[in-house]
Amino acid sequence: MSSATRSFTRSLFAGEIHDDLIFPYPDSLEQRDPEEATVVARLIRDLNALVGDLITPAQFDEDEAIPDEVIKAFGRLGLLGISIPKEYGGLGLSTAGYARVFAAVATVDPSLAVLVGVHCGLGGKAIALYGNDEQKARYLPMLARGETLAAYALTEPETGSDAQHIVTSARLNEAGTHWLLTGRKYWIGNGHRAGVLATFAQTPVLRDGKTVMRPTAFIIRPDMPGFHVERTFRKLGIKGSTQAELRFDNLEVPIDHVLGEVGKGFKVAVHALNAGRLSLAAGCTLGTRAIIGQFVQYGEERVQFGKPLADFEITQRKMADLAADQYAADSMIGMLTSLMSRDGVDASLEAACVKVFASEMVWRASDEMVQLAGGRGFSKPWPYERQLRDARINRIFEGANEILRLFIALNGVQGPAETLKELGDAMKAPMKHMGLLSEFVVGKVRSALRVGDEPSVDTPMHSRLQPHRKYFEKHVAELRDATDAAIMAHKKQLIDRQMLVERLSNMAIELFARACVLSRTQRLLRERGQDAMERELNLCDLFCVQSGRRFKENRENLHSPQDATRRAIAADLRAAGGGFVTDSVLEVPLTMSREPVVPMKLAPEPVEVG
Repeated sequence: MSSATRSFTRSLFAGEIHDDLIFPYPDSLEQRDPEEATVVARLIRDLNALVGDLITPAQFDEDEAIPDEVIKAFGRLGLLGISIPKEYGGLGLSTAGYARVFAAVATVDPSLAVLVGVHCGLGGKAIALYGNDEQKARYLPMLARGETLAAYALTEPETGSDAQHIVTSARLNEAGTHWLLTGRKYWIGNGHRAGVLATFAQTPVLRDGKTVMRPTAFIIRPDMPGFHVERTFRKLGIKGSTQAELRFDNLEVPIDHVLGEVGKGFKVAVHALNAGRLSLAAGCTLGTRAIIGQFVQYGEERVQFGKPLADFEITQRKMADLAADQYAADSMIGMLTSLMSRDGVDASLEAACVKVFASEMVWRASDEMVQLAGGRGFSKPWPYERQLRDARINRIFEGANEILRLFIALNGVQGPAETLKELGDAMKAPMKHMGLLSEFVVGKVRSALRVGDEPSVDTPMHSRLQPHRKYFEKHVAELRDATDAAIMAHKKQLIDRQMLVERLSNMAIELFARACVLSRTQRLLRERGQDAMERELNLCDLFCVQSGRRFKENRENLHSPQDATRRAIAADLRAAGGGFVTDSVLEVPLTMSREPVVPMKLAPEPVEVG
């Protein structure tokens, strides 16, 4: 792996531990930049001051809208300029500062977080990162002031957020002055009211003397001819935010509104999505902490069978498990903000790991809160049912978790796969490649005997953490061996063995999470001493043990014989169009609902931008 593309998680699949990327745990925002920490604290105070006055999450949910007054207030306070550089009127917060403010917004109201995240973390961020000087000067100041909102129009009906295979196309007009975009975009946050949007379309480019289609990023506005808001969608949760369908009918985009380079739009999309995954995970993580607070309070106050629910061990188990997972997610967020800010580091796999982990954690937390509250959990006006509905989208936003798991593992196996391909080529001409063969054989003998160059954390660690360190090193070796075995067994067909790939990904996610927990706890031990660390050590112990058990379960089931059975059952279900058991106990004719689709709300007129 070249130094320009180092990745901690990717290296794990090859059995390498790049602990210099993880240890020591990064400085806190207060330690690194006290001035920015003060700005962040002020923003969060101002945000909290609006709660109950301008910010009324239950009302946003009922009305399925966020009032313009809230957006104007956010603009005045600087909350819409947190990702925009200072020279363009924004606050220019660091990755860590942005994550903290966004998490606070998400905890106050997830719908508001969607609005801010799309504006600051996607649409505005794309222009800040890839816009030229003229584009930045024209659009970023108005976005920072909140004069209009930004949107990010990538997702399409047939391809989702797969930027490489979008269908929307663009061609130059005869005069060569405008690109003409044709296509549709779905689920576009802020799409109905944004004055500035970053979007993507396939454009013809020359590659090796041939014309091929590659995605290009564009800055567009709703006042450009050919721009249409078709409808807005009604949803299960985050109802205060709005997602729109957009139609481009030969949308006329001036050539100076290309964002970045023609044919290089995929880079723009990926960079923005990494930032989006961080902010989403940060919101999920702080949101989980808030739910844990609700859980404890309700458990103490609600009396059943003569004592508080918090006295029952099942309730205590749930509290502890959520707290341990939240400690891990918080540790991952701190690490990711550091990795994303470092030169020569590719943090895309880590961003995917944190997004998957945190989004599934907040769903479990919301579900457990509803369960604890019983009827109150399922009913209004209590907030628990709304929290559950709002939490569900996080496993879909910024890349569905199933896709991200494939992304993590299939990227992780590339390095080992290339090594094994070199081995295969060498075996076809053994005398020519004797050195490579000898190196491979020696490495495999060492691996089999568990001696020599085995994965190890070189950073000295506190004796209290040594058992967790040893299991971590052991599990990295097991991930490497599992990766090699999977490649050898399935070769190019590995991409189709998604149940196996999913387990490899789960193993890697657990290892990255554990590494972050160990790094953070190690730093706290050094700063505070063991006697002042009982609470954190308990959280670390519980998480590492449970993470190890989950890792073991995925490893032991890596090549599960039940996978073939699952494929056979799925084939039968598809052939039968559903259930196929002929002697079903509940043998009742089923009539699927044919209710008409609920009409979509009419979209308001888009904001005009001068």
